[in-house]
Amino acid sequence: MVNVKHRIRYPPFESSKLNAEKIPIVEHSFTVDGPVIPSFRLGKEDSWIVERIVEGKHAANSEYHGETPQIIEKQRTGWYLLPHPIHAKARKFINIIAVILLVCLFYLFTIPIQESVGIPTFGTGKIRLGMLDYPLLTVIVFPLMVTPIILRVAANIGDLRRQNLFLSSSPLSPEITLQDVKSGSNLRGKIKLEGTSENWLDAKASWRVGILPPARHKVFAALGRYPDGQPPPGLTTPLPHHWEEGLDDGTGMGEDAPMQRNDVPGGVFLRPMRIMSKGGSKVIGLEGGEFDLEPPGGDWPGTLYGGLVRVHWELIINITRKEGGPLLWVYPLVVAHRDSATVNDNIEISDGRTESDNL
Repeated sequence: MVNVKHRIRYPPFESSKLNAEKIPIVEHSFTVDGPVIPSFRLGKEDSWIVERIVEGKHAANSEYHGETPQIIEKQRTGWYLLPHPIHAKARKFINIIAVILLVCLFYLFTIPIQESVGIPTFGTGKIRLGMLDYPLLTVIVFPLMVTPIILRVAANIGDLRRQNLFLSSSPLSPEITLQDVKSGSNLRGKIKLEGTSENWLDAKASWRVGILPPARHKVFAALGRYPDGQPPPGLTTPLPHHWEEGLDDGTGMGEDAPMQRNDVPGGVFLRPMRIMSKGGSKVIGLEGGEFDLEPPGGDWPGTLYGGLVRVHWELIINITRKEGGPLLWVYPLVVAHRDSATVNDNIEISDGRTESDNL
């Protein structure tokens, strides 16, 4: 019998606004009878970390991958879209407007002081709109405040239209032939695309590895908390109709993806992994072809699926289109583990928003 411990402090949604050291590390220990996959550690103890500790002498098993969770089928297999780029631009615009609004409020607050010392002021006059008078500065700033909202609404309407068009005529699944692959080696194979459209311009194959969110109910169980009770630091209260047991940690509900159709399990927008590294890419053309892709940067273990630790590899076919934005085919990969322990201190963290996924 070999003792194994999984430890994870997974970055929640918008982790850049949180102090990683204040979030508890979730641990789960168990025993394995027979060969086990080697130990690995991704990240650092005082930051975000994903770790597997194997204690005692043991035989190595590079082929074990665990039971595939439902998040793979529902959110990371098949055809997907990316949201309209206006979402990301409008979000940045909101930050700028917030700064402008705070500056204006401070300016209005200090106007009496400025007038008392003889400093000229502007924007304090009034302008009549209809039956009411409004401060001139408000009339100038208010349109800037509502502009990002109008942009997001327009982008959501466009996304819903693209989803309807996509679901009404989904392309045929490509034929993919792959050679066996091990962590740290190149991915080689062949892709054949069928049912191409006149709207398609080009196609590119790439692959990447990352850590999927742990199952929320497993996190609560490991921390000794009730699922309906107070969530631990870093997790949010679940929202109705936005979370399913075993799917993810639930921290990105309602924020990680723009407006989606509720009748599509998992949605049609591809979510980025918050811990992720990208491998090589190659243009394959609209008919497909052979590819040889370099491995992702850094050292990574092979495919591993569990309740807390989920190391996921995937192949992505990115089809550039004249209209409607990129079309993505996502294909989960089964990658063998290294023969020795893996340590990777430098892991890349993303905020988890679908609109930020840069393929």
